[in-house]
Amino acid sequence: MSDLEFFRDEDGNPCARGEDERLATFIQTDLQGSVQVVSDLIAQLEQESSSEFHGNAHSLSITTKTVTIEANFDDEAPDRRIARDEMLEELNAWREFLQSGSVQV
Repeated sequence: MSDLEFFRDEDGNPCARGEDERLATFIQTDLQGSVQVVSDLIAQLEQESSSEFHGNAHSLSITTKTVTIEANFDDEAPDRRIARDEMLEELNAWREFLQSGSVQV
């Protein structure tokens, strides 16, 4: 699992940061504070089939083993490939953070 930190900014908005900047940016800009969107994506990943997810700033290409995060508006940004099970761990951690309503690292 990466070293992502989840926190709320001064306005109470959920934020993510850490060494894996692409993953943190995806979580913060595409999933935002929506427990429903995160839950839907988790359910999609748990089905173990290939699929796609389209967010505000990124798209995901989901295969049986990996998830590739692609920037929608920055052609020069490198894609980020992550193991499917690692992505599920990060999404579950983000959902728990959102549901807790408190600061979590």
